[in-house]
Parts: sequence; C-alpha cells; structure tokens
Amino acid sequence: MPTLEPLSLSVVVPLFCEEAGVAALCESLEALALAQHERGRCVEIILVDDGSTDGTAAALEARIPDDPRWRLIRHPQNRGLTEALRTGTEAATHELVGWLDADLTYDPILLADLAAAVDDGADIAWASCHHPSGRMEGVPPLRRLLSRGASRLYGLATRRTSIHTFTCMVRVQRRAAALRTWPQLPGFLGVTEQLLRALDAGAQAREIPAVLRARRTGRSKMRVLPVIRAHLGLVAAARRGFGLREP
Repeated sequence: MPTLEPLSLSVVVPLFCEEAGVAALCESLEALALAQHERGRCVEIILVDDGSTDGTAAALEARIPDDPRWRLIRHPQNRGLTEALRTGTEAATHELVGWLDADLTYDPILLADLAAAVDDGADIAWASCHHPSGRMEGVPPLRRLLSRGASRLYGLATRRTSIHTFTCMVRVQRRAAALRTWPQLPGFLGVTEQLLRALDAGAQAREIPAVLRARRTGRSKMRVLPVIRAHLGLVAAARRGFGLREP
C-alpha cells in the first residue's frame, strides 16, 4: 500500500581518497537534504571514510555542517566498498537507507525519486543508466561496455531481462531488508550481489531512469580485469539462485 507520509531516509556515502570532491559532494547533499525536509521527509547523512590516505577525513571534518543529522564515521584502515556500506547501513537510524557514490557520477537528487518509489510500494529502487530513458555522458568506452554487458548477462542468468541495470550502487531500500540480504562478496561485486539477493528474496523492484556521468574529480577505484572475472562468477551464482525467496 502507498505510504501516506514520506518515510525517513538515511543516506550512506562511502569515501576512499576523495579529498578533491568533498566540497561538491557536501554541497549536493545539503541541497538534497533541504529539498526533502521541505517535502516532509526526515533525512540524515552518514559519510563513511574508508581508511583514506589523503586528506579526505580532514576535508570532511572541515566541511560537514554542525548538525546531528550529519555524521562522519572513519575506518582506521581501508576495508572496501561493501564493508563501508555495511558500516553506514548499520549506523543508520531511519527506515529507508540510500546509497550514493561519492564521485557524483549520479546526481544525489536521484535519491529523492528512488525514495518516492519505495514510499509508493517498492521494496528497492535504483538508478538505471541502461534504461531506455537513461543514458551515459562522458563515460569511458570500456566502462560502458563492462557495465552494459554485465547487466545483460545478469538479466539472462536470472531470467529478468526486463531489468536493464544490475550494477548501479545508487539505490534506496528498507534498511532491515538490506541487512537481511547482505552480500558475501567484497567491493563492487557486493553491490550487485545485494541487489540479486533482494530480487531472489522476492523484493518488489523499481528502476528509475538516470544519467551516469564521468566522475568530476579523482580516479575510479575499480580494477577492470579482476572485476570482469568476478562478475562472471557472480553471474553463475545468480543463475543458480541464492535460496532466499520467502515461501
């Protein structure tokens, strides 16, 4: 059933060596939080510094507002993307949890549309650049090929060919459900695995068309060849199913 009032939202942003982008990130998150508060949605921002070795932590401490709705959590050492997301998701206090890349390759305002989809009955909603109404701008050809090819393989393996994007981290879901379907794989692969586990458990899913842009600052942490090999293994697991569907 549709929700009468917007559900409260915790936004989790993992960061590793993103010093140059901290100011733009915080500015965008402030705009998102303000717009959502004006529409009646409570929002908290949880920034997880995953053992950065540059000035990311100091930049965050200098930039985030003096507001209890903003929190900075630091890992003393780098644990990887999946563990940073776990730290933020476990620390979240609101019913919904949204995940966002720190590099602003997706506009943070997308989280508003994703949260609205969950308000309206979806269990999980995510940004989809491969949706017929989505697109990529300035993204390197190799990343385009890897992302689109991986999503097609996952669609075939799971017989969910109506889903266009499986690899995007930008999503909103109910916090409790996210923790129940937590992935076993680390890093970028864990992000896709969590979506696959949610779908296997019978989650009502919504793709929201979105624009994926080239990152504004810094460099991607993804290593292409190891990720390709890992995706192929996860595709095989997805084809078998994870055994999470409710009776």
